[in-house]
Amino acid sequence: MPEISSIIYEKGEDLNKYLYDNYYSTENLEYLTVSAKPGTGEITSKIFELELNTGVTANSIAMVNYNNILMNPYYAEAVWKMYMNSMDDVFCFFGFKETLSEPTYNMIESHAGFMIYNGKLYASVANGYDQQRVELVGIDCTRVENFKIENYKFFIMPLPEVEESLGLPRTISIKRVWKEYTSLSNFPPENMNHHIVQYITNYVGATKFIKFNRFIYKEVYAD
Repeated sequence: MPEISSIIYEKGEDLNKYLYDNYYSTENLEYLTVSAKPGTGEITSKIFELELNTGVTANSIAMVNYNNILMNPYYAEAVWKMYMNSMDDVFCFFGFKETLSEPTYNMIESHAGFMIYNGKLYASVANGYDQQRVELVGIDCTRVENFKIENYKFFIMPLPEVEESLGLPRTISIKRVWKEYTSLSNFPPENMNHHIVQYITNYVGATKFIKFNRFIYKEVYAD
């Protein structure tokens, strides 16, 4: 049985901030889609799912952020459950970001986030002066996974695989634990509040989408 302290922590008590968003409501989200530039970007939301979709026009974007700037990666952990239809010819970012300008692969503004760029998954941090970025090998983002950021540390938790056996579904059990994939301490994000940003753009005339099923934010720094 977990210790009392861990139960309290997981319930969100004794924390400075706690947010569990399953996208049941969009009242705290702001959208940046075709209104920002010509294109076919679209965002749709329903319970347990927020989809950012580029549509078929190349270089279309879809971007979401919370309409406040209360998230500090220096003291926090943030968790996303997500998957996408293709990792090729696309750039995605989800994580902490200092401003609401469009994310870029080489950005140096303060951030800590996951990037998907032309078929590869990366962890990236920057402090306003320089960027540190590393590829996370062997992760297929077209499968549902849990992703976590703790300041400059990046974790992934695999979900169970489902296979068929004699025509019937069979679940392959996987131990559900966080695995730390990398720790990027050279240029960690600044100790200040950031936006939470989720973004996608396509590089070809084909629909690219990323779907989020859950976002969790915990901040442990005391008031």
